[in-house]
Amino acid sequence: MSALTFDLVRRMPLRPSEQRTTFVVLTGTAGPSGEVTITIGTVPRRAVLVAAGLPEGSITHPDATKQGLIAVDERTELTVGGVTAILRQNRRSIGKKGRGISIRLGERDYTYLSVAPCEEELRDSERGALVRQNSPLGSSKAGFAVQAAADTTDLALALLLQGADRTCLTITQAAVSGVLSFLQSGKGDI
Repeated sequence: MSALTFDLVRRMPLRPSEQRTTFVVLTGTAGPSGEVTITIGTVPRRAVLVAAGLPEGSITHPDATKQGLIAVDERTELTVGGVTAILRQNRRSIGKKGRGISIRLGERDYTYLSVAPCEEELRDSERGALVRQNSPLGSSKAGFAVQAAADTTDLALALLLQGADRTCLTITQAAVSGVLSFLQSGKGDI
């Protein structure tokens, strides 16, 4: 795959029937992969990737009591192209590199981590950085920079992770998210 950049735009559901089942939809055109849509549902809690030039994929979590982005823990199931990934995250690490999400997809080992404020990156243990995502605070757009070493599976994985709750990638995000969660629901999510 050649190097490319593209944007995904956040769209909130407009119709009442769609609002009951959909949390948010991300859409855009990913170069030769064509039109990309990531639908993050509330019932069931599932994010689904639909793109003609990319492998099918989804990320789900069995907890039906929460809404929003899909939580990342040992019960999260992520599938790309029919292969189920194993996800792990060290929430006790102080450094950004230690707090990344470790992903084992078939024979590939990835890490998804925060590399700078508002920037996240999907890295492969052998090929290095593959996809970088930039999402400025308050923006409805997320920019993606895909490296030449990335293939369609790598891009599909990076796009699916946009449906995951990535607030624990830094200590600051985890603390703010935990406090806000406690204030909103009376239960902390740290």
